[in-house]
Amino acid sequence: MALFLVIALGLVTLGLLWWRGKLSAGALSVSGAALSLGLVGYALQGSPSLPAAPVAPRPAAAAVPALPNGSAKDGLMDKVGGEADTLAQADAYFRIDRPDLAARVIRLGLEKNPQSPGLWTGLGNAMVAHDKGLLSPPAEYCYQRALRLVPGYPGALYYYAILLVENDRASEAKPLFAELVRRLPSDAPMRSSLIADLQKAGLLENQPLVPEGAAK
Repeated sequence: MALFLVIALGLVTLGLLWWRGKLSAGALSVSGAALSLGLVGYALQGSPSLPAAPVAPRPAAAAVPALPNGSAKDGLMDKVGGEADTLAQADAYFRIDRPDLAARVIRLGLEKNPQSPGLWTGLGNAMVAHDKGLLSPPAEYCYQRALRLVPGYPGALYYYAILLVENDRASEAKPLFAELVRRLPSDAPMRSSLIADLQKAGLLENQPLVPEGAAK
């Protein structure tokens, strides 16, 4: 039945084009031949009577903790000096959905202080925001650069690990989360909730969660 409908629609379309003078006799012949070839292919390969094949749903990614805000950022990023001022200005641009301007501000800061892990982390965040959550190679380089400058830098560990999970690379994120938990002081505002969220999401390996430098 569907095949007859396709044939009818094709013929009606050709007839209307010819009637309105859009097709010459020669063009009409060519168009008719093309329609015939298309119908032959449809008849041989098409299966209009079959129900559409369902698309397999994409496996759900592991749940990740929400990005920290307010006092929960304590201990993650630099809070004093010119770096903090630059990051605060970048945050203002993030809030109005202008990561491009945030990246520009941070790049200017990096020209003055290229050894700042906080600014490299912020630049990575700006690149990811600009790419709608995609962890691109340049953004990944920023987080890795921050961790080379200051191994175990909490801000880079956190944001890098979060984005690895969101980009279907949870196995790579687990050791970063474990290192972050170890680095955070026992009285850090976000530590207990972070551990609970990570354990619930299956992103924290079973191991001692003693903060670095704590008495054993």
